[in-house]
Amino acid sequence: MAPTDPRLLPHNLHWQGAASFEQRDPTLVRMRSQPLVFRPALLDAIPHDTPGIYTLVGGRQVGKSTLCKQFLADRLASGAAPERLAYVTCEPFVDAEDLRRVLTDLLAELCPARERCWLLLDEVTYVEGWDRVVKFLADAGQLDTCFLLATGSDRMLIEDSLKRLPGRRGPAEVVDFHLRPLSFLEFCGLRGRVDPTELRHCSGEPLAAAVVESPFVAGLEAELRDYHLTGGFLPAINDLARTGEITTATFRTYADWIRGDVLRLDRSERYLREVLTGIHRRQSSQVTWNAFAKELSIDSPKTVADYLTILERMDVLQIVPALVEHTGRPAPKKARKVYFADPFIHRAALSWLGEDDQLASDARLQRDLEGVFAAHVARIGEGFYIKADGEIDVAFYERRELQLVEVKWSSQLRPEELKEIRRRGRGLIAARVARSVVYEELPVLPAAVVLLRLAARAASH
Repeated sequence: MAPTDPRLLPHNLHWQGAASFEQRDPTLVRMRSQPLVFRPALLDAIPHDTPGIYTLVGGRQVGKSTLCKQFLADRLASGAAPERLAYVTCEPFVDAEDLRRVLTDLLAELCPARERCWLLLDEVTYVEGWDRVVKFLADAGQLDTCFLLATGSDRMLIEDSLKRLPGRRGPAEVVDFHLRPLSFLEFCGLRGRVDPTELRHCSGEPLAAAVVESPFVAGLEAELRDYHLTGGFLPAINDLARTGEITTATFRTYADWIRGDVLRLDRSERYLREVLTGIHRRQSSQVTWNAFAKELSIDSPKTVADYLTILERMDVLQIVPALVEHTGRPAPKKARKVYFADPFIHRAALSWLGEDDQLASDARLQRDLEGVFAAHVARIGEGFYIKADGEIDVAFYERRELQLVEVKWSSQLRPEELKEIRRRGRGLIAARVARSVVYEELPVLPAAVVLLRLAARAASH
């Protein structure tokens, strides 16, 4: 296939033959050079044989481009003709008209005589008006037999654009996908340091199912400590596998992503630093935007909310509302909790801020663990905290039943910190214990076991 534009050639080496793509594609070459190679479950979930317009969102450096290249490799392996596949990174395009011209010519070659084809548009939000280009192509009939996957790092920009494509998405039941960092279950499975049979068995058990003290449970706690260092980000996980520590360059890559994407939206770097510092200092605490603004030089709570919303839709933050139990909905006027969505992202932000994190490893884990639980619950559905006479860290609905979890990275449980869950007499406590115990008739389980089971539930959604 003769490329319509020289900018397309470096990422479409399969046009020179499937073997050339496997051997020389720069993304696949880098992937294979790593100690640990991960295959996202989304590769099998995306309906690749159904024409339509699909989206894949997720923070930068989470693996969207690698997933696209793995997708192409899968299609080639399944027998798709190389000339029916194309990958387009949208960063080099100057505007929507430039993109439209290239895609119009490309689709004429990809889908002659209405043959099935696959077109991957990576980081589409770099091109303002990309959605109008896709609408134009769809209305012209050029996408009738095309599987088109558009990826982007800003969920809101993608979602706003999709409002302009009603009735053009295709027949598939699910058309929008979200790639997140590796869950704790995926992390453990990738590293292979705990027995895979026991991993599958334990993760599939009910959330509060008892466990006995064993080498497996001890191994899970060790994995949790490493997960706290790397989070679910493969570059950090591979750094740790290769050298035993995460490189400065890896921290800088993620800090530059946060800074760069916020600046691209014409926001202030100084305000960003203040907001991230405030989140670090207030993590796990209830906060209103008014109170947050009073701690910063930012006068307006609305401006604070704007920055927090941007960071949340970039998958940097997890914002957790209080629950109104009689409605099952968020409490609009109560304080929220704000966490970093991944412990590694927290560490990367601290490296950029120059914050000296002097806490011992257990104190750091206690600081971040509640946020790790909240982020895993968000993969299942909407997560909350409960504020009544006391507080419950994590609440979510599973099969319409309210699940309650207290997260305490401690083996010494303090009654005053468990006031609300004790009053209710239901729920469970995830703590630093080596086996299941009972505290005032409440089950207490190793935190790593509970997190593993939450991750398994997320994988089934």
